[in-house]
Amino acid sequence: MLNDGLDPDQRIRILPQPKQKKAGISVAFGGVLAFVCVVLLAAGAWFMLKHAPPIPIDTETEAQIDAAQPCDTNVSRFAPDPEIVVLDFPNLTIQGLMLDRVAALIEKAHLPRNQVLDDVDLREAIYNCGDTIESYYYGHDYKAADLARFFQLAAQQNITLNANELWLKRLLNQLGWLDPGAVGALITLPAARPPVTETMRAVILHHEISHGAFYTVPAYEAYAEAFWDSLTDADRAAFTSFLGTEGYDTHNTNLMLNEAQAYLVFTPDAQFFNAKVVGMPQAQLDTLREGYIANMPNFWLTAMATETLPVGPAAKTCTTN
Repeated sequence: MLNDGLDPDQRIRILPQPKQKKAGISVAFGGVLAFVCVVLLAAGAWFMLKHAPPIPIDTETEAQIDAAQPCDTNVSRFAPDPEIVVLDFPNLTIQGLMLDRVAALIEKAHLPRNQVLDDVDLREAIYNCGDTIESYYYGHDYKAADLARFFQLAAQQNITLNANELWLKRLLNQLGWLDPGAVGALITLPAARPPVTETMRAVILHHEISHGAFYTVPAYEAYAEAFWDSLTDADRAAFTSFLGTEGYDTHNTNLMLNEAQAYLVFTPDAQFFNAKVVGMPQAQLDTLREGYIANMPNFWLTAMATETLPVGPAAKTCTTN
């Protein structure tokens, strides 16, 4: 049914006129042209994603990453495990713009696990947590499959992604992580600029590296799961309660045990984690930590459980890959 505001008699008088016929052809041509433009834009976006110059990727150790002060977002493979890719951001804002929406989908509490938030809903979710773009997370960690799922859902739901998120998609395509069955872990950290200190930067990196191992070393994931299962109900509840206050989805058991190992063993800073936040005596927490370390599988992460963090000093001027 037409909805042009005319009564039937007016339509009968107007439709046969040649001038109106030409207008109809013009409108039809315009519609075809608009469709062609959309197709060309989509093809252009696909071509740019497939054929853009590769993003530079170095291979670096923990100490090398920690000592940097990035000007732009630097990308490196983690030397002990190249399946772990590190994004080193010049500030918390760019990190948040690129990954806060991913965090909301994958692991933030009280948010849908099958819906990518648009800009309005994302801002509301961050505000409701009492956070900002910068403070939603100080470091991020995700496995390749979850990142691929994020971009699949965003496309299905026609979510408009920002430039930083599209850059991330380009990187994942380059890594092959958008393909089914891809294995990899993305971890991130911000530069040592206020409010992030050099010590905080080192702790964030150390914490996130343990998550990378959890995603890429099946034996370590199995060990962390077995440790979680070995805890008493009270101890699991203590960790779960703490992680809930940090904004994690406490219904996700895999997330709980992954974060428990990272905080317990690989976050040696009372500002981020201590006995008080889990309501345990220090001696009890020390016993849990020592027992965890003593029985860890023997691989590259094992030595990092007890080593001194390689804290800066960070470069005085920013550096690029």
